[in-house]
Amino acid sequence: QGIGLLGFIERRLLDFEDTNQDYLNKTLTKIHERLAGLFNRFVDEQTRAIEDTKVKIKKRKGVIAFIRTFPNFSAAIENMLPTGDGAERLEIRNMVDDAYQKINKSMFDSLKVIAKESPAARVPGQVQGIAVQSQGVNDPEDKEALNYHILLIENMNHYIEEVDDRASIVIADWKKRAVTEMQEHMEAYVNAVIRRPLGKVLDLLESTELLLQNMSPQELSQRPSHSRSVFKKLLSNYDSKEIRRGVDALRKRVEKHFGEADDPTISRKLVGLVLESCQSRYEDTCQRLSTIVRDVYDSSVEMDWGPDDVRNYFRA
Repeated sequence: QGIGLLGFIERRLLDFEDTNQDYLNKTLTKIHERLAGLFNRFVDEQTRAIEDTKVKIKKRKGVIAFIRTFPNFSAAIENMLPTGDGAERLEIRNMVDDAYQKINKSMFDSLKVIAKESPAARVPGQVQGIAVQSQGVNDPEDKEALNYHILLIENMNHYIEEVDDRASIVIADWKKRAVTEMQEHMEAYVNAVIRRPLGKVLDLLESTELLLQNMSPQELSQRPSHSRSVFKKLLSNYDSKEIRRGVDALRKRVEKHFGEADDPTISRKLVGLVLESCQSRYEDTCQRLSTIVRDVYDSSVEMDWGPDDVRNYFRA
């Protein structure tokens, strides 16, 4: 209610701006200063409460309480703000945006600390302050690194899905940051989990691509480690049945990681997004294998699965 009252007072002050109502101006200005001080104190209390969560929280998994609360909090604030002509001139808009900036920074910083200090998460490498994969790729079975990504994906996804950013450029900026964070951690997560079903395929594929940077396809195919028979055996071990089994196991693993959120609708959508990313990685792997088969082995080695099969497996 204080937000609405501040907006009302500011409108009245604008109305009295070119009048001789000095007494009313002074009185309303004093009330405004008092309410603004209370609002700033309230914002400081909220940021402290968020930061205290880093110490007091016991359940370091799923959507953290302050991320869950913020969408309703910001919606309530926006509903109290004045609208219509001249609303953008009011100081209360800037005050609220400054508050959003403080609160969001506190939330995002605290979330990283909570994920980092979780008993089930050790921090992977960082690039420009954003955690990205390192152990998640080097050791795909590292549950601590994997759970770090899972926690941040869940929370960034909730923020993206639930926060309305139409009225505030500050929230819009933080929402863009949430999208970037989620993409970074999604890539790291997929890089890790896809190694279980496709690890040997990816190992040979990546080593082949690396060697092709310094030798011809013909030279590579003569190496014992990358001979036609070795590649053919790999593809026979990873035939369409094995690929389908791998996709089915991967789907169950993703559902276990992301399918138990408190909000079933958001949970189902998130599972779908993660599986889409996994499917995309499978399709990319298929295309890269096809390129190697064509360029290195003159299409003499056959694959019995392709992108269409991958899409059907993930759809099943």
